[in-house]
Amino acid sequence: MDTYLGIVKVILIMAGMIAGIYLLSRYAGKLNLKFKPKGAESYGLKKVDTVYLGYKKFISVVEVKDHVLVIGAGEKEISLLARWRKKGDIE
Repeated sequence: MDTYLGIVKVILIMAGMIAGIYLLSRYAGKLNLKFKPKGAESYGLKKVDTVYLGYKKFISVVEVKDHVLVIGAGEKEISLLARWRKKGDIE
């Protein structure tokens, strides 16, 4: 009889642990417990748009804190085409 009682206790404890892990993973987003590494948003970096010109060639508009950058990239190089502040001042 003690053996069956021990088995039932182990099964109930394992079921409780599984339910706890499930609830924690389900509501982690609502509790703001996102388990993500530090991303680009923390540095104020945001890609606005990208236009592809050909194979491995594109022009991209990127916001970095209070600046907007227009970047051109080819197969072997990346160059800054334009830069201005978000308020509209051209540098």
